Amino acid sequence: MKTLRFYKWAAAALLILNIITLFFLWSGAKHHGPPGRNDLVDLLSLEGEKKTKILALQDVHFKEKDKLIDKSSHLHEELFAYFNDPKKDAVDVSTKINQIVENQREIEQMTFDYFKKVSSYCSPVQKAKLQGLIHKVLRPPGGRPPKKD
Repeated sequence: MKTLRFYKWAAAALLILNIITLFFLWSGAKHHGPPGRNDLVDLLSLEGEKKTKILALQDVHFKEKDKLIDKSSHLHEELFAYFNDPKKDAVDVSTKINQIVENQREIEQMTFDYFKKVSSYCSPVQKAKLQGLIHKVLRPPGGRPPKKD
């Protein structure tokens, strides 16, 4: 009887914990992570033709980036499938890792080029805002640890 009561309390506690977790995920999703589609043009206060051009750049950028991210996932799956393939040797592993690195290089280059193009449509004040946004997105969660001298 004591065990049954224990399981009822445990189930109730887990249910409450799940509800709280879902609440925080739903309510906090709007405030965390990289900016959304219109966030960039809104943060930079872009209007008219500049806004239209940057939204078009975003569409192309995110479509291409999504393709490269999918490719990265596929390459990682292939790499870790090598564990179960005795025919794969260190050269195969190294080749696959080089493909992953090259794919990541393409993502980084594409992202840099995208922000460079966005910057070309910005005023000096907007460029400063863009620079701040980029640094905010690149900063690890919780900030950087202090440097040791």
